[in-house]
Amino acid sequence: MTPLASVKNLGVDGKTIGDMFANRARATPEHPAFRSKRGGRWVATSWRDARERAEAIAHGFLALGLSLGERMAIVAGTREEWALGDLALTMAGGITVPIYPSSLPDQCAFILNDSECVLVLVENAKQLAKLSGVRGELGALRRVVVIDPAGITPDPWVTTLDQVIAEGHGHKEKNPGALYQVLAQQSGKTIATIIYTSGTTGNPKGVVMSHDAFTLGTRLAISSLPIVEADEQLLFLPLAHSFGKMLSVVAVRVGFCTAFAESIDKLVENMGEVRPSFMAGVPRIFEKVYGNFLGKAKEGSPLKWRLVSWALKVGIAWSKEIQAGRKPGTVLAIEHLLADRLVFSKLRERFGGRLRWFISGSAPLSPELAEFFHGAGMLILEGYGLTETNSMTSINRQDHFKFGTVGKVVHPDIQVNFAPDGEILIKGITNLNEYYRLPEATKEVIDPDGFFHTGDIGEIDSEGFIRITDRKKDLIKTSGGKYVAPQLIEGQLKMHPLVSQAVVIGDQRKYVTALIAVNADVARRVIEETGGQVPGDPQALLQHEAVKKGLEGRVAEINKKLGSWEQVKYFRVLPRELSEADGEVTPTLKVKRKVVSERYRDLIDSMYQERGGGGDRE
Repeated sequence: MTPLASVKNLGVDGKTIGDMFANRARATPEHPAFRSKRGGRWVATSWRDARERAEAIAHGFLALGLSLGERMAIVAGTREEWALGDLALTMAGGITVPIYPSSLPDQCAFILNDSECVLVLVENAKQLAKLSGVRGELGALRRVVVIDPAGITPDPWVTTLDQVIAEGHGHKEKNPGALYQVLAQQSGKTIATIIYTSGTTGNPKGVVMSHDAFTLGTRLAISSLPIVEADEQLLFLPLAHSFGKMLSVVAVRVGFCTAFAESIDKLVENMGEVRPSFMAGVPRIFEKVYGNFLGKAKEGSPLKWRLVSWALKVGIAWSKEIQAGRKPGTVLAIEHLLADRLVFSKLRERFGGRLRWFISGSAPLSPELAEFFHGAGMLILEGYGLTETNSMTSINRQDHFKFGTVGKVVHPDIQVNFAPDGEILIKGITNLNEYYRLPEATKEVIDPDGFFHTGDIGEIDSEGFIRITDRKKDLIKTSGGKYVAPQLIEGQLKMHPLVSQAVVIGDQRKYVTALIAVNADVARRVIEETGGQVPGDPQALLQHEAVKKGLEGRVAEINKKLGSWEQVKYFRVLPRELSEADGEVTPTLKVKRKVVSERYRDLIDSMYQERGGGGDRE
C-alpha cells in the first residue's frame, strides 16, 4: 500500500477537524473561508474571522455544560452558521449529529434520543416548533440553540446563537486554555460525527465516523481532485449528508472558499453571482439544468431551436471523439468552436464563466447527460461512495475519465474488492467505525477482514474504472440522492382494504411512485357503497372512479407521515395481481422488483411523463 505521505498537495494537517481548522486559519488568515449573501450582497468571512467566531461558539458550548464526547445535533439548511457550529463543536470536543431540516418531528425525536444529544442547534422558529412538539420525549436534551431567533417566544429551554457567542467570550476570558485542554484529550480515533442513514426497517442507523476518516480521508480525496487554494465552490448540498460534510472539510484542508447558495431555486442565479470554479451536485440538479436549457430553447424562435439542436449534436459528437482518445477532425473541431461561441459559451456564462468542472455523486449520472455537459465545456466528474465510506471511494479524473463509470479508487490506501456475487467491498480509513449501538448490524456489514459490504453490485475494467451494475440492497435511492425504504411505504399502502399488493418505484428516478394491485372483491363493495353500478369488465372495475378516489385518499394519508422525498407523487393500478406463476413474486410472496419494473416499464414511465413531460413536483 502507498503511504499517506505520498499524497501531493496535502494542505494543512491536524489530528482532529478542529485542530486542522485552527492550522488553516494560521496558514492563510486573510484568505476568504466563506461567502454568504446578506442584505442582497455577498459578504466574505476570512479564515481568521471564521476561527475567532468558531472559538467563541465553542467556548459558548462549554459554558452550556458540553463535556468531551457528548453529542450535539444540527437541524438547519446549508449555511455558514451550520459550518461554524460544526467546526466549533469539534473544537469543544463534541460529536456532531446532523439532521436533515426536512425531517419530521418523530424522525428528529428518534435521532436525538438514539444518539443521546444534550444540545441541538436549529435554524429558526420552524425547526424549533418540530422539537417543541416532541419536547416531552427528549429526555437527554438540555438546551436548544437557535440561529435565527425571529418569532421565537422566550423560553428557558431555548437560547440564541448570538447569546451563545456572548457567553463564549466570557467563558474564554475566564478559561483561556479550555479548548487546548479539550484538544489534548483527543486523537484521530476520537469520534467526530454520527450520521444517520435510512434503513429498510424504518429506523435510521447512526454511522459512527472518526476524525481520521475526515482529516486523513481528505488527504486521500484531494490526490484525485484538481483543487487548489485559489478555488471557490458554491455549496448547496445538505451538510447533513456525508458528501456535503466531506466537501466542507476538504475546504479546510486545501483552504479554498465556500460560498453558500441561498436555495436550490436560486442556484443558477447564485452561480452567476459567485462565479465558482467548481461545484458538487447530484444528478437531479444537472437534469434540471439540462431541462431548463432545452425548455428555454424551445420557447424561442424556430431558428434558435434549430441552432441549439445542431449545437447539441456537435457537442456530443465532439465529446465522443475525446472519450475515445481521438483528436476531433478538422470539420468537427470547427463546428464545435462555432457551437461553443453561439450556444455553449452563453450557458457557461450563466454559471459565472469560471466553472472548470463539476463533481457528481450520491446517485448514478446518465452518460448522455455527462456528454452534453462535456460538449458544452463543463466536465462532470462522477464519483462513488456511501455514508459508511465517507462518500469518497472512487472518482473520475479531469485528465482520465469514462462516462458511465464512477472512476478509479481515489488512492491505493482505500482498498476495493469484489465478493463472488459482484458486491463491492471497501476497506480504508474512511470507513465507519460502527453503527451506533447496533453491534449486530455492524457485524452484518463489516467482515472479519475489515471490508465494508456496500450492497452495490459492480465491476472493474482493465484500467481500474469501476462501474455500478446493480443494487443488492432493497433500498431505493432517488436521482436527488435521497434514500427511501420502499417496504415501509408498501406496508402502509397495503393496510387499506383496496390494496392487495404495492410496489414502490423511485430508484434513480426524480421522485417516488407506486404500482398498486387492487383487491377486486373490495373494489366491488366500494363501488356499491358509493351507489355506482359495478362494471362487468375486470379492467373497468379496477379503473373505476370510486376505486381511484379510495386509493388517492390512502396515498394522501400516508404522504402526511412521510418526508417530502419519500412521498408517492403518482400511482398506477396494475391490470391484475402479481403472481408466483408469472415469476413476479417469490414463493414467500416477496415482490421481484426487477421483474416487475421491466414488465410494467411503460406504466412506470407514464408516471414520469406527466405535466408536460416532467411531472416534477419537487
